[in-house]
Amino acid sequence: MVLLAVMAPARPLLVAIVAIALGATACSQTPASSSPASAAEVDGALRLAALTELDQRVAQVAWRLSEANAELCPAVRLSAGWALHSARQYSLDLRPHAEAHFGLRGDLPGVLAAPAGSPAADVGLQTGDLLLSVDGVPLEEGLAGGAPSWDGLGRNLRVVDAALADGTAVFDVQRGDDTREVAVRPVRACGYDVQLNPSDELNARADGRRLFISTALAGFAANDDELALILGHELAHHVLRHRHWSEVGGAGRRANEPAWRAEGGEGGAERQADRVGLYLLARAGYGPGVAAPFWRRFGESNWRVRFPQIGHASAGARARALEEVRREIEAKRSVGEPLLP
Repeated sequence: MVLLAVMAPARPLLVAIVAIALGATACSQTPASSSPASAAEVDGALRLAALTELDQRVAQVAWRLSEANAELCPAVRLSAGWALHSARQYSLDLRPHAEAHFGLRGDLPGVLAAPAGSPAADVGLQTGDLLLSVDGVPLEEGLAGGAPSWDGLGRNLRVVDAALADGTAVFDVQRGDDTREVAVRPVRACGYDVQLNPSDELNARADGRRLFISTALAGFAANDDELALILGHELAHHVLRHRHWSEVGGAGRRANEPAWRAEGGEGGAERQADRVGLYLLARAGYGPGVAAPFWRRFGESNWRVRFPQIGHASAGARARALEEVRREIEAKRSVGEPLLP
């Protein structure tokens, strides 16, 4: 379910963000110079910092959307709200910087983000904390070194998620040289992972199990309200059951054909997701007034979306339609009606 699928314009700021973030998944086998202040080391630190900033920003907005709209999501889970990562998921050139900056080791989950208001933040967890065990079960550090891989982290996350699914989970957490015990009490939230993908396309999509947003599009969003607009649109596809995940045959199978085909073919699904996504944004406390200006700005920056595309209305048409939805939301608020799309 693609919100946008056009190449980013050559704006210096956006190009710089993309160039920094793209390096995060490059599997370079060439070691950096051993010089303490080498250009390669400085470049790696800057790339990691840029990617981390985008990851944390996406995690904060995604958490607010997920918690506020749990009652509308078909898939719900008990969540700590955090974003976790591991040393081995990083490329060989960025891994030393990630290990040094975050204190990561192998496949052990480290806290990349503990969004404000999340259960993780409420118990004092913060970026740089390392999870060693949960409910007395040690998490696997795995082998040191090796090619970039998410598999070990994925196995650990399944153990963590299973513990949270039973309610309060007790973690042994390392911070620097200290280790302490922390009890995390998860809350209900939408059961979809959100993933930031290094890419120079202004693109976001949903596959029935996850939401994806490119580094280019996350960087294009001028503020958290605009980022919530983008993620809310993709979450709306899940709320509307436009897609479901199939373990056999892959992701993104269309499940709700009547909704998908409503109002004139595939474009009907996108119009529905625009409308419902703005409600999800408003329910999470973001400003729905951002929608129309965002689409006008996007249309001015990208000539392709000024015109209708297959399955998508023009940027101008989307701005006008979303302005109507904004007025609808404000009218409900004015009389104390619940914000249900």
